[in-house]
Order: sequence, then C-alpha cells, then structure tokens
Amino acid sequence: MKLTVVRILIATGLGVLLSLPVAAQMTFGGASAPEEPELSLTGRIHFNINTNDYAKTRAFYERLGFVNAIGPFPETNTLAMAHSMGMDAPYRMYAEIIYLGPNDIDPTRLHQPTGRMIDLIHWREPENVSPAYSAVNRLGIAKVVLASSNLARDLARMAEAGYEPIDTPAETANGEPFAVLRDPAGTFVEIRERLASSDSTAEPLGETRIAAIDHLMINVSDLRRSLGFYKSLGFEADATVNRTSSVAEAKAYGLASPFRVREALLHHRGDGSRLQLTQWLTPSDLTPPHGLPINNPGIHRINYASADIDADVALLKKRGVPLVSPVVRCCDGEQSTMGIAVFKDPDGIFLQMLGAVAPRGN
Repeated sequence: MKLTVVRILIATGLGVLLSLPVAAQMTFGGASAPEEPELSLTGRIHFNINTNDYAKTRAFYERLGFVNAIGPFPETNTLAMAHSMGMDAPYRMYAEIIYLGPNDIDPTRLHQPTGRMIDLIHWREPENVSPAYSAVNRLGIAKVVLASSNLARDLARMAEAGYEPIDTPAETANGEPFAVLRDPAGTFVEIRERLASSDSTAEPLGETRIAAIDHLMINVSDLRRSLGFYKSLGFEADATVNRTSSVAEAKAYGLASPFRVREALLHHRGDGSRLQLTQWLTPSDLTPPHGLPINNPGIHRINYASADIDADVALLKKRGVPLVSPVVRCCDGEQSTMGIAVFKDPDGIFLQMLGAVAPRGN
C-alpha cells in the first residue's frame, strides 16, 4: 500500500493556515481510491455555559482566573440566528466572552482558537429555568476540567467566597489530586492539579493557580461510535481505557459507590484542545442530553473554528450529520463576515462551527 499526500498551505482571512489535500491516493495493486475529504476545523474557539444568574456565575469564574471579558454582546439578533439556536422567535440575552490568562485577546478576532474562552450567556427570552445536569454521568457535555498548579490554594480561595467542593478532594486513576465544584448554574467544574501539564507553567493571575482549560468531558452512549465521529472532526485519540474508580474518586463526583467507565482522551490536530469521551457502564444514565432550544443551564455547546465553513457543512450533510440550520450569518445580518452552523454528534450533543463568509448587499 502506498500513500501519497501533497498539501498546500494557504494563509486565510481567518489568520490561520489551511491544509488542503491537493493529490492523495492509496494504491492497491495498481488501482487507486481518493482520500476521504477532511473537515477544515482548526481548533476550539470557546464552549458555552448557560446560567440563570449571570452576576453570581460571572463572579465564580472570575475567582477561578477568568478575570477578562469581551462584551456584552447585542441583546438580540436576527430570526435566522434564533433559528440556529433552535428558537422560533428572536431571542433576548445577556452574554460575554470571558477568558483565562492575560488580557491579550483581540475582540475583532474571536474566531481564532485560543483554548481560553467561555461563552457565558443568560438567556432571558426564551428563559429556561430547568436545572443543569444533576449528576456527572448524564449524557451530554458533563464537566470542564481546569488545570491547577496548586489545588489546595485554589480550593481555599474558592472557599473564601463560599464555594465548597462536592466532597473531599481525591486522586484520579493516575494519581493527580482533584476536586469537583458546581458553579451557580449547576455546572460541574473540576480543578485538577496538573504539574506536568504543558500549560501549567503559565504565569498565574492574582491569587488563582488555575493555568489552563485542560479538557471537556462528554458522556456518550457508545464510545466506539463516538470515537469515529470525533475523529472525523480532526481529533486523535489515546488508547481506550476500561476502569473502575476508587470509593474516594466516586465520592468526589457525588456518587455513592465506585463507578465503571470506558473512556478515551482526545486531542485536536489543529490546536491540541482536548475532549474526554466517557461511556458510563455503572451507574449508567441514558437519558438523552438537553435538546433544543440551546438555552438549558450548564455546558450546552462547543464552538470550533472552520477554515471553510461552506465546504465543512457540505461534508457534514453528505455524511448524514444532523444540522440545526443552514449556515447562518453572524452577527450583523447581511453585512456579516462570519457564519455559524450548529450540528449534533451521534448522541444529539450540540457542536458548532464558525467561519468566514462574504458579506451581502450594500
């Protein structure tokens, strides 16, 4: 078998390099077959946390080091934008991009992956007063894991503001100390001491020792199926692991007894952002994830940068991936230079891509 791949690097208007396959073929006894086209996702822009108490939730993340914010963004938008969130009428919201680390993110280039941003939203119309996931094993985007260089110090800092972990700190399967809190919206937030993390050498801000968004955990019903899907988005996976937790680890997550899971840690080829896919064997909760509209408290959506959103959406359609709407112009109507498309993974979990589009009209 011979694999020949020729690629051209093009500087795009998004300020990233797009790798385009120009000629690729696999030879089997003289015959050739074209290489499967790849999506052009370049990395994670942000993930979305919805809340019904913006001030308290903002203060929670600020104490963790998300001290910088961009916004607020327009309270309402076009009907097409509402449709992209599964809403029948124009919405009203209060939203900011909050981010970890130094104050050096250009507000005009929010489409570029940084690995540091959260899209924090209070949906006012339509408002959803349902709780976030009550247990960490529910299908969906279950938690965010933050890397800390000093867990004890960060927990003490959160305790000063009245935020206590669910239970006593414990250790992960590979011996890393961690604790789990819930933000005012009910979102599970794990702080994990990652001294060996590639990002943990970053200069901490103020009192916090949080250095990076380490990864997001997505609970899935069929790990093998989900691995295939996320690999098609540009993720690469480490080995799949089957394990049983300790009693202490289970209690740290609010579970009464040890759990059994099948899981894999993935990193994106574009920016290295990570996802942990987890299939819960015991206890299992196959309740479907939150559906439309995308306004339920908690983590409801992850947004990735696309170097060619029209081509990427066409590929998703060809592969039968469900989309919430066509590419929608964001966020200045016909004059918009960016577009978004929201789609679903095999369990109905919402993902989004954002890319450049040509403005229309005068």
